[in-house]
Formats: sequence, structure tokens, C-alpha cells
Amino acid sequence: MKKNTLNTLGLLSFAALILFAVSALLSQVGANMGFFRWVGEGLLLFTVLCLAYFYVRKLSKTWLIVYVVIAVLAALSFLWEVGLF
Repeated sequence: MKKNTLNTLGLLSFAALILFAVSALLSQVGANMGFFRWVGEGLLLFTVLCLAYFYVRKLSKTWLIVYVVIAVLAALSFLWEVGLF
């Protein structure tokens, strides 16, 4: 993986963790932080899907198909807040 890509994914995951942690802490004192939690979860999902893709692309086509199916289900679950996972 290129150093630039790794740095970008690292920054995204760090930003997601900060947003998620701040929203979790503020929600404990009664603040409604639903949007920040949603953005944090979205960044975490994006980072995980990118890192998983970098791993899966080196494997066989079968694993790539499995990855695509799971990635689509995870993205739809996140966008519609269905809770499939």
C-alpha cells in the first residue's frame, strides 16, 4: 500500500475515533449527538472497507465477490440504519 494512502486512511480512522468518542461522551451528559455519531461510524466503515479491499484484492476472485457482497450489505445497512450487522 502506498504511504500516501496509508496516511489518508490513518487520518480518517483517527478522525472517526475522535468523532465517535466525543459524541459518546457528550451523549452521556444528555446532548443529542446523533449526526456526529453517524459521521464517525461512516468514516470507520469506509476505513475498514478500504483496508479490507487492499487485503482481498490479492486473493482469489471468490473472496473478492464475498467482499463485494458484504461491503454492499454493510453500506446499505449504514445508510438506511437497518442494523443488518
